[in-house]
Amino acid sequence: MLQPRDLKGRNAISYARWSSGKQAQGDSSARQTKNAEAFCASYGLILDSQLVDDGVSAFKGANLEAELGQFVGDVRSGKIPSDVVLIVENIDRITRVKPTRAIRYFLDLLDTGLTLVTLTDQRVHTSEGYDDNFSNLMMSLMAMQAAHEYSSKLSHRVGEAWKRKAEKARAAVASGGGRVKVAKIPFWIDRETNGLNERADEARLIFQLAEEGHGQQTITQILNTRGIPSPAGNSWAQAVVGDVLRSPAAYGCLVLKGEEVPGYFPALITETEWLASRQRTKARQHSRQVGRTSNLFSRMVRCGHCGSPMVLTSSKKGGAVWGYFTCTGKTFKRTGCTAPNWRYDQFERELIDRIGFLAVPVPHDQTAPDLTAKLEETIGALEAKQSNILAGIAEAETSDVRKVLLGKADELARQIEAKRRDMVAIRENDARYRESAAAVIDFEMDQEEIRRLAKEDRKGAQGLISNLVQRIDLECDSKTLRRAVVTMRSGYSHALIFDSTGEPG
Repeated sequence: MLQPRDLKGRNAISYARWSSGKQAQGDSSARQTKNAEAFCASYGLILDSQLVDDGVSAFKGANLEAELGQFVGDVRSGKIPSDVVLIVENIDRITRVKPTRAIRYFLDLLDTGLTLVTLTDQRVHTSEGYDDNFSNLMMSLMAMQAAHEYSSKLSHRVGEAWKRKAEKARAAVASGGGRVKVAKIPFWIDRETNGLNERADEARLIFQLAEEGHGQQTITQILNTRGIPSPAGNSWAQAVVGDVLRSPAAYGCLVLKGEEVPGYFPALITETEWLASRQRTKARQHSRQVGRTSNLFSRMVRCGHCGSPMVLTSSKKGGAVWGYFTCTGKTFKRTGCTAPNWRYDQFERELIDRIGFLAVPVPHDQTAPDLTAKLEETIGALEAKQSNILAGIAEAETSDVRKVLLGKADELARQIEAKRRDMVAIRENDARYRESAAAVIDFEMDQEEIRRLAKEDRKGAQGLISNLVQRIDLECDSKTLRRAVVTMRSGYSHALIFDSTGEPG
């Protein structure tokens, strides 16, 4: 089995994991990082980087799909060299699942070629080391068994503690006495008295607006327009409004890890009203998704002025419904943005018509093939002249003549080399053009498919566009000049100019 001293000069990556935010605020991160650095300094390893799974449980195996899982996948695919050394504090940082599952994952990890170091016992784990010595396997299996048992007992104790806390809360409600300590309480509740505070009417307003039929986006806009601060004291976001509408505390219920304590808080609304509000929200969300996808560019479009996402909104005009891209920074009053709305139908039509040609940049320098032939002729002439000069050097009678002829020969050699580089550049440019032209044919086929899907299967069209387009920034420099900067997933960006009507120029 390898010893730590045998790893000198190798690249290393440390892995740190903790399950809760409290551990992150404590010394868990600093301790694991410091120990890895000390090990590398002692045995001459090069610590390249650190993997961190913050707030990820190894007992449930969640870290096997988080940063650690991604890292092992990259090693297996060859993105990361397999001779790298992975440093962990202990085996339980890798996994605390049941030993039968843990050992399979552990051996699969070593089969990638990785070398694993556990700092607490200074052991070096390799696939060969386990093949050669069965006791190594038994030692690791026992460590995994101990880690799983510890986590299992801890999970049970934590669950029981939450149940006891819920029972105390129910007893407090029944007796009308004191309250249990709760880390986070609703913004409309006074922490000292557990009664409604001065913001209760603002919280109640959210439910009133929902009852009137307003969606979360509209409620967010109304709150920000009226200058009502969010629970954090900032402007409201749609997600925060959604959290309030979903909170059982609105009808007075405290929820502790799935344990409900009805009547713990003073109620803003009745439970029946809360359930009705939830049902309206679900019905609204469902109706938006039935049978259609309105926005083919969902989550791609940004405001070119303030950087906020732009979303699709609609308005009625002349009996017709028109869709517009609207800046959320302006709509929700989060920024001072004054960017105008964009007509969606015109924008969609132009992007679909040009998506194939945007996808691959065709080189502007479509070099003619006969230039290569001309260069070959020029190189041939230079080489013949150089050959004559070299022959003259052999027949020269004095050193001065030979020196002059050598200078001319060297100059011709440089000219020949430069012409050869030009010819390589021409061939490379021609090859790039041909490759791009072939790619455009493929994208034109995709473009036809997108046109068809835009009418028959908009969800499918959205998927195809998402494969090509990474981001779209909409800008407006004046009342008559608008520009869309389209960034493709290939890395290239293109600017489309629109006139005052929204049509492309």
